[in-house]
Amino acid sequence: MKKASFLTLAALTLAVSTVGCVGKNNGFALFNKIYDWNLTASDNEWGNELIFVGLCIIPVYPICLFADTIVFNSIDFWTGDNPIVGVDSNTGKNYAIVPNGDGRTATFTYDGQVCQLTRTDAGVTLSKDGVLLGTYTQQGDLVTFTAPDGTIRTTLR
Repeated sequence: MKKASFLTLAALTLAVSTVGCVGKNNGFALFNKIYDWNLTASDNEWGNELIFVGLCIIPVYPICLFADTIVFNSIDFWTGDNPIVGVDSNTGKNYAIVPNGDGRTATFTYDGQVCQLTRTDAGVTLSKDGVLLGTYTQQGDLVTFTAPDGTIRTTLR
């Protein structure tokens, strides 16, 4: 009985002591990924709402929030690496794209460098510290990046 009480007390102490450990690299990444997916799951906002309610009932959102709070943010806080944040398969470097909530901008982090993505009528601009780094446009499967100096790179999506 004493051993079970001790283990329970130890687990609760660990859980409470790590709640304040918000990670440095895109905190609550798992919860935010599920939420961002939910916002774009269908073209109908009522459909997205039904998906949201379903994910709350199942309980996907509470489990993701618990996992982020207790596990992933604690790992990120203590090690500096969030296991949920994406990894570039070519370079092995971490990246994350986090929407800012206004529907037009997002924060793009790659290997510790933070940039801003902004959706425009022409495409998506990439900037850092207010300096334009380039513009992405897409026509069908062809993606074009135009640098401020006029250099153009194209790739098939």
